[in-house]
Amino acid sequence: MQKILEQIKSAKPKKIILDTDAYNEIDDQFAIAYAMRCPESIELLSINAAPFLNSRSTDPGDGMEKSYHEIFNIMHLTDPAAKIPVYRGSTAFLTDKRTPVESEAADNIINTVLAAEEPIYVVAIGAITNVASAIIKCPEICAKMVVIWLGGHALHWPDTREFNLRQDVAAAQVVFDSKVPLALIPCNGVCSFLATSVPELQYYLGGKNELCDYLVKIVAAYTNKPYAWSKVIWDVSAIALLTVPGALDTVILPTPILTNDCYFANDTARHPFIYVRNLKRDAIFAHLFRKLTGEA
Repeated sequence: MQKILEQIKSAKPKKIILDTDAYNEIDDQFAIAYAMRCPESIELLSINAAPFLNSRSTDPGDGMEKSYHEIFNIMHLTDPAAKIPVYRGSTAFLTDKRTPVESEAADNIINTVLAAEEPIYVVAIGAITNVASAIIKCPEICAKMVVIWLGGHALHWPDTREFNLRQDVAAAQVVFDSKVPLALIPCNGVCSFLATSVPELQYYLGGKNELCDYLVKIVAAYTNKPYAWSKVIWDVSAIALLTVPGALDTVILPTPILTNDCYFANDTARHPFIYVRNLKRDAIFAHLFRKLTGEA
């Protein structure tokens, strides 16, 4: 695992598949654009739409479909000439740990990883259904890919009932138990420091370009209580691990056991994983803002 961590932190561009529930909130949009604007660090091979279910969708499939279309919207705003393949993902969550949900996205992961001569980084910033389904269908891909996932809460948190994880606990268990090289970026307790505000976004991004104006607009529209309000832009942390790895504090630990009721149980004999335990908020936002505005 130490070798994987060194590869992540190296300056060599990484070939990635981005797996995103792009319409779920307003942070996936930042992450997609960020990945597209960092060709010196990232070769974005394709983007998968992930399922989600909340007030912005009627069921997981509807969430996936809305995400699929939002991906194209952000791609066009970021680079109208971009020709990055986009794949529809799962229309439901896993029913158990042995049965995959068939989708273009799961097949895309399998086909891309098997055909590659170097490790493929699957960067997941939503429910991890597509990734788990690919692993169930073709376990041998675990030896040829690295999964970076924004999911769960910090190990010291009272529970791990985070949105991405609790939507599909079975999928998370598949990934945690698969021994695939995994870098986990927790939400509360780590990524929760990545908060910004509408005034800050207007100052750094407002009027810079069409993409930046769109991002400011969707954040401003996300709340009806704007006074002293801030919003965590969770998903950019998964991209930042590849673009500004020095801004994230990582450690290698035994992979925890994920219980059915969303708690982490410890077993020191378990296989290792990479755990992000802290991050430098200002360094990440400074790099993100400069990339989105074209200043870097």
